[in-house]
Amino acid sequence: MSPILSSLRWRLKVAFRRLKNRPQPPAPAIAPTAGEERFDRRLVKELTRDRRLTVRHFRHIGKILSPKERRTVRLLSALAVACAAFLAFRAVQRHISIVPVAGGTYAEALVGAPQFINPLLSQPNDVDLDLASLVFSGLFRYDEHLNPVPDLAERYTVSSDGTVYVVTLKPNLRWHDGEPLTADDVVFTYASAQDPVFGSPLRFSLGGVQAEKTGDREITFRLAAAHERFLDLLTTGVLPEHLWGEIQPIHSTLNEYNLGNPIGSGPWRFKSLTRDSRGNVRSYTLVPFPQSGAPTPYLQEITFKFYPDYPAAIAALNERVVDGIAYLPQEYEKELTDPQVKRYALELPQYTAVFFNQPAVPALQDRRVRQALAAAIDREGILTDALKLRGELAESPILPDAPGFDPTLQATAYDPAAAGQLLDSAGWTQIDAATYAQLIRGTSTATSSAPVLTATTTEQLPDQNQYYRRNTAGAILELTLTTVERQENAAAAQLVAKNWRAIGVKVDVNLVPQSKITREIIKPRAYQAFLYGEAMGADPDPYPFWHSTQIADPGLNLAIYANRQVDKLLDDARAATDPDVRVEKYREFARLINAEIPAVFLYTPVHVYAVNAKVKGFTLNKINLPPDRFTQLDRWYVKTGFRWR
Repeated sequence: MSPILSSLRWRLKVAFRRLKNRPQPPAPAIAPTAGEERFDRRLVKELTRDRRLTVRHFRHIGKILSPKERRTVRLLSALAVACAAFLAFRAVQRHISIVPVAGGTYAEALVGAPQFINPLLSQPNDVDLDLASLVFSGLFRYDEHLNPVPDLAERYTVSSDGTVYVVTLKPNLRWHDGEPLTADDVVFTYASAQDPVFGSPLRFSLGGVQAEKTGDREITFRLAAAHERFLDLLTTGVLPEHLWGEIQPIHSTLNEYNLGNPIGSGPWRFKSLTRDSRGNVRSYTLVPFPQSGAPTPYLQEITFKFYPDYPAAIAALNERVVDGIAYLPQEYEKELTDPQVKRYALELPQYTAVFFNQPAVPALQDRRVRQALAAAIDREGILTDALKLRGELAESPILPDAPGFDPTLQATAYDPAAAGQLLDSAGWTQIDAATYAQLIRGTSTATSSAPVLTATTTEQLPDQNQYYRRNTAGAILELTLTTVERQENAAAAQLVAKNWRAIGVKVDVNLVPQSKITREIIKPRAYQAFLYGEAMGADPDPYPFWHSTQIADPGLNLAIYANRQVDKLLDDARAATDPDVRVEKYREFARLINAEIPAVFLYTPVHVYAVNAKVKGFTLNKINLPPDRFTQLDRWYVKTGFRWR
C-alpha cells in the first residue's frame, strides 16, 4: 500500500475510534426515526471494523482533512482528470484521422465578363480562359509541376526525327451532352484553329501542322519541322464536331455555344448562369462531370461571379459573398480586411515591357532614339515604387528557367546623361521650357521658316524644364504611353513618363479600361508606346511574340517588330531536335533583341491569389497562366470527416 493510502487509513481509524469512545450527547428532544436508527447502527458497525479502505470511507474524507489538504486533493484530482483526458485524446488521435469529404461549394470573384468560353477563342480574355480551362479538355493537360501529361490521350508516340506524333484516345470518352468524343472531333478542332476565317489566335502557333485521323481512336500529327514543345500545343481544348460542324467559321463568335451553353468534355460542365436587367452575365455555375475521366472532386459546385472592378470584387470577398478572387492587385491589398483570407504569391512566367510601335512613330525607327528612351528609364525605381519590390527585373525576352536564358545578358542601364547624348547624336536639339511655350503659342523667336506647332494656347504645360525637337525647326519629340487602367501598370507608366520628361521628351499617359484594352488597343495596334505584360505560358517559345508573322492580330507581336534574322533564329529553334542547339538559337535571339531595343523590358511580376482559409488543398507556388491555379482543383475541399486508421 502506498504511504498516502496508509496514512489516510490510519487517520480514519483514529477518528472513528474517537467518535466511538466520546461521551454521548443528551438524547434529542425528538426521538430518532426507525430509518435513522438503522443508519446509526450501520455507521457504528463500520467504525468498529478493522478492514481496508473503500469508496464508502472516502465519502467522509472531507470531515477529517484540513482546508489545505482539501485544496491539495482537489488539485490532484483535477490533474488526474486532465491526464486521463489527454491520454484518451492521444489514443483517439492515433486511431482517427480528419480527412476531406465530398460536399460544399466554392465561389470566386472575377473582374470582367465572359465572352467566348471556347478554347480556340479565349486567349485574349482571362475570364474566358478560366472558364474554358474547366469546361474543355485537351489531348494533354498540365500536372502540378506544369509538365504536359495525357488527358484525353491514352498514349502517344513520336518519330525519331520529331516530326510525327501519333496520339491514341482513351476509350469511351463522352461530351457533356452524352455524345461520344472521337478522333474526328480532334481533327475538326485543329482544322478550325488553323482556319483564318474562324479567327483563332492559335492559328499561327499551329502553322505547318497537319492533323489526320488514322484510326477509330488515333490521330496523327505531321509537323513541317520538329517542335520540342509540341505537346504544349496539344493541351488546347477540343471542340465537339457534332455541334460546331454545323456552324460556318465566319459565325464562330456568334452562337450560343460560346457562352450560354458551352459543351465540352472537361471535368466541369455548365449548369446555369444569371444575368442582370441589361443582359450582362453576373454569375456562372459549373458542376462536376463524372464521365470526364478526371479524379472526382470534393467540391460539388463552383460559381464565378463577375464584377466591374477590383474594389467591388474585394468588397464581395470581405463580406464573404465569394470565397476567393482570381487576382489581387498590389494596390488593393490593404482593402482586403478579412483575416480569414489567405494570400498565395504565385510565380508567373510573364514580363512587363514598354513596346515601341515603330511604324506609327517615325522617330522610333531610329535605334538611337529607342536606346535613349531605354537608358532614361529607372527600372529599379519602378520595381521599388510601383511594385513595392513584388517582382524581379526583366533583362531580356527570355525569362529565367526558360531554355536560352543568359544570366550575363543585361538590359540597357539607367543613364540619363547618356540618353541625352544619344538624342543629340540622332539630330535632336534641346530647347528650354520658355522656348517650347513660345512655340505652342505661335510666338516663336525662331526664323520665319520654322514651323509653328499646332497646339492651342490653352494647353496645360507639364512640369518639364526641357524638350527636344528635330534640329532647330522640326517637330517636338513626343510620345503617348498607353497602358491598362490598373494601379500597378498606371504607376509604372507614370514613372516611365517622368523619366522620359526628365531628359526632354514630351509624354502623355493614356490609361485604358481593362474591358477595352484588347478590342480598342491591342487588336488594331492603336498605340505609340505600350506598357503591357506578356505571359509566356508553359511553352517558353518566343515565336508568338516576336516572329514577323505575328505582327497583325491575332498575333502577339506587340512591338510590331520585323527582322529576318530574328525570324530565322526562331524558326531554327523550333526545328532543332538538339536541346543545346535550341538554347544557343534563343540566346542569339535574345542578344539581338536587346541590341535592337524594339521594347524595354521592365519587370516580372507575381500573381497573388486570395482565397478564404476554409478552402483547403491549394498547394501550388508556380503557374504558367492564371487558369493554372485550378490544376489541383480536384483536391480542394471545404468539408471534413473522421476515419479510423
